[in-house]
Amino acid sequence: MKYNTLIFDLDGTLLNTIEDLTDSLNYALEQNNLPTYTVDNVKFFVGSGIKVMIERALKNNMVKFESVYNDFLAHYSKNNTNKTALYPGVLETIKKLKTMNVKMAIVSNKYQQGVIDICKPLLGEYIDVMVGEQPGLSKKPNADMVNYALEKLQVDKETAAYVGDSDIDYLTAKNSALDFIGAAWGFRGRVFLENLKSKYVANSFEDILDIIQ
Repeated sequence: MKYNTLIFDLDGTLLNTIEDLTDSLNYALEQNNLPTYTVDNVKFFVGSGIKVMIERALKNNMVKFESVYNDFLAHYSKNNTNKTALYPGVLETIKKLKTMNVKMAIVSNKYQQGVIDICKPLLGEYIDVMVGEQPGLSKKPNADMVNYALEKLQVDKETAAYVGDSDIDYLTAKNSALDFIGAAWGFRGRVFLENLKSKYVANSFEDILDIIQ
């Protein structure tokens, strides 16, 4: 087996979270009398954490940042699983990877409690290590969070790969010295990932089984 360890991005890779993110962002913007956005707009705001998403939505006009941020968190903490769901084939493939003794972790720029709240009920039986934004770890594309996950898994980088759907994920893999598997089903799409010169681009989650072998 070429890879016996997989590090997964969350939003746009394991979970389609974009509608809940958009709903909570638009709620926060409306509360502050600001223009709202479509799902397709928000797809290009996400990937670097909640604060950066809001900065992009505000177009760096930071006067109302704190108010929008707090309104977003209040809404999202109660509504983060309304429309969020695993992508097709994720659960079945994760189960298969577990039987193959592939070690797995989730690394996301989403805040830590958000990662746990959403992922534990869905994937906690199969994935033990779930790393979100937390003090002491620089966010992706810095390698800190991936290195922390690999340390928790007690594995070497040589047989690990990183799976993600964005340029942030591509750079995270590069900075972590891991091979990158692009998720064509995610927020950016296949052409975007091919233009990054990704080592692999998987059309479906099940394709990962072939890639790692």
